[in-house]
Amino acid sequence: MSTERFHNDDLTIRDAIKEDMTTVAEMIQELADFENMPEGPKLTVKDLETHGFKSSPPAFRCKIAETTSDQAVLGYALYYPTYSTWEGRSMMLEDLYVRPSERKRGVGKRLFNSVAKEAIKLGSSRLDFHVLEWNPARAFYESKGAVNLTKSEDWCYYRLTGDPLLLAAGKDSDDELQN
Repeated sequence: MSTERFHNDDLTIRDAIKEDMTTVAEMIQELADFENMPEGPKLTVKDLETHGFKSSPPAFRCKIAETTSDQAVLGYALYYPTYSTWEGRSMMLEDLYVRPSERKRGVGKRLFNSVAKEAIKLGSSRLDFHVLEWNPARAFYESKGAVNLTKSEDWCYYRLTGDPLLLAAGKDSDDELQN
């Protein structure tokens, strides 16, 4: 017997619209809380609306999981195209989040598969994503055939932000404050 709650087609995965960004912003905060980083998100609803729906090309795309019966939003997946100099077009899954009450019911699987389908449709050779070491969702991704590159290829994931980013760009924080 399937553990999916929505075998009766009460679950819809659809492309997000600008009006969904308030709910997406709420779920981004829920995800940050789950990841023990409640102060992490710096984006506003307006940022999400601008970056995803008023920029050309949009900085990201987003899928929404909702019930067909009452349009209750159960989760989201936020992703964007990238490029590999080894393999060409690729896709980065930035976030996949399912509200706690809906986990282990097939919502995440449907969201993930929808993004994978979109990656293939756009000609991507791979779908990349990051998962915290302690996150139990790692087992789900590994069951789908995902490979942990930290272990298999010794890749290290780096980030440059704040003053170090400004310094690398030839600016200092005082220059940035004046702009």
